[in-house]
Amino acid sequence: MPTDSHTAQHKSTQKACPVKICVEVYRELCSIMLMERLFDPEAIRTQIANLAADRARIDHAIESLEDALRSIERMDSAQPQLPFDPTVSEMTLHDAVKRCCNAMVDGITRQGVVTMIERNYPHLRPKSASVAASLVNLTKGDQPTLNVAIEGKGRSPSFYSTAGDTVIKLAQDEIDGLLDESATHGTGGWQSLWAALLKKFDKSRGTITLTPELRARIYRYYREYGSGGWQNKVKRVFRRELPHLFS
Repeated sequence: MPTDSHTAQHKSTQKACPVKICVEVYRELCSIMLMERLFDPEAIRTQIANLAADRARIDHAIESLEDALRSIERMDSAQPQLPFDPTVSEMTLHDAVKRCCNAMVDGITRQGVVTMIERNYPHLRPKSASVAASLVNLTKGDQPTLNVAIEGKGRSPSFYSTAGDTVIKLAQDEIDGLLDESATHGTGGWQSLWAALLKKFDKSRGTITLTPELRARIYRYYREYGSGGWQNKVKRVFRRELPHLFS
């Protein structure tokens, strides 16, 4: 019967199994490769790029659906429908102008008010000059109903607003859209508007102060310059808090 010293000597002289060694080495290599893959900056960048591309496609799909919906709504009505008022038969033209302005909030023009009155109060038969005079009267007094957002010049109409300066809190994706450097490249009306918006942005609070003029410019540019990248940019930033500017 072998002694303990003989058994220990026998075990020490046994050779390790080559297959087992290969399996262990392969396992270690797989672990190293997996760790490298998990912490590979290039792989993470690729994943971020793929997610960004997916988000862009989703945004584009949403914008296309919104454009289609807006076109359908414009076919039905170019102005908001006012609720039924049993005293409408006693309403004066000035009352109707004030009521329409309160419904529109921003982007108020003489022609816009005329169209809205013709639709909601056809018996008043509004004349453009009378509506213009009424709008001017609403800007007077210690507590005027209207603020002059943009003074009319030549063929360009005056724009009015029922609100003063508006401070809104932006979400992070809206802030990212506002701070997009590509928005200020080049020169033109949109670039000038974007530069003015950036001056009103408070980075520390994530808020932006929109004057009646800035809201009127957003409203005007969005409609007058056709559809495209700029319209999508400004809508993405402000449509949550100010949907009436884009309806």
